[in-house]
Amino acid sequence: MKSKSEMIFYPAVFIRDAATATVTVVFPDVPSAISQAATMDKAITNAAEVLGLMLYDEVTLPKASALGKVKQSYPTDQVRLIAVDLVQAAQAVTAPLG
Repeated sequence: MKSKSEMIFYPAVFIRDAATATVTVVFPDVPSAISQAATMDKAITNAAEVLGLMLYDEVTLPKASALGKVKQSYPTDQVRLIAVDLVQAAQAVTAPLG
């Protein structure tokens, strides 16, 4: 039985695109977790949501890189840790209709 909370933390890269006025979010340790938003606040919210969706049912989680290492790899972009509760993420998932 899962606990009431299972917090995980992964570094996310926030890439601003002036041409489209959007912020793209990628997780170097979770390549399938990608999101985009018009504002940084929404990008942060989306980042937590997509991270939870990609990892809530994984038996073995990928190892999270050190924040400093990711910052070195993306020197012109904003990098920050994103936290998500995998128990809450799993509870938020609904079965598809039909």
